[in-house]
Amino acid sequence: MNRLTQNCASPMQALRSRLFVGSLCVLLVILTAPTAWAFQISPTRLTFQAVQGGGNPASQVVNFYKKTLRQVSWKSSDNAGWLSASAASGVMTASAQVVVTVDTSGLVAGTYSGAVTITLSKGGSVSIPVTLTVAPSSSSGSSTTGMTATLSWAPNTDSDLAGYKVYVGTSSGAYGIPLDVGNVTSYTIGNLTAGTTYYFAVTAYDQSKNESVYSSEVSKSMY
Repeated sequence: MNRLTQNCASPMQALRSRLFVGSLCVLLVILTAPTAWAFQISPTRLTFQAVQGGGNPASQVVNFYKKTLRQVSWKSSDNAGWLSASAASGVMTASAQVVVTVDTSGLVAGTYSGAVTITLSKGGSVSIPVTLTVAPSSSSGSSTTGMTATLSWAPNTDSDLAGYKVYVGTSSGAYGIPLDVGNVTSYTIGNLTAGTTYYFAVTAYDQSKNESVYSSEVSKSMY
């Protein structure tokens, strides 16, 4: 019987149990589930605050880690022109980090939304929502009243859509530097001047930064 028991042994990495019926040895093998590749992010959301025309807010660090010690490659990406994450890629064993920064140059007062996505070669991806609030400058002058205009548009259905840009001007067809608002379908523009008529248009751009033509123009008079 001892010899029969030895003949039933197997090198498989699994949970085993043996049943003996007379001279027959029955080997039951229950395979265990593979170790999960899931990874975690900290923090899970980022918020930045700035003043129109002022300096950029301090950068913030996103840490990510996984339960296994097997080495994998990773990459980071963002979906807004005012948002960036570095390093853009790397190799990790247990943990790594990226530094997230925002650039408020040319941004008018308002709230901007974007996201940073971390993707592992094995384990999927996690997106971190990023909110940037740009407050009106205290030196804007008495002619600005903090009035706002909210735009909304139908989503672009292209599979490689990356985001939208909002164009604003005080003359029809003549716009200033566009606002990269990320992959959203509504946006509120603040710090508008009373007694002024503003003209707006929206474009979409893909992951290769190719930009569409302007949408139909809309206007709003601030009173």
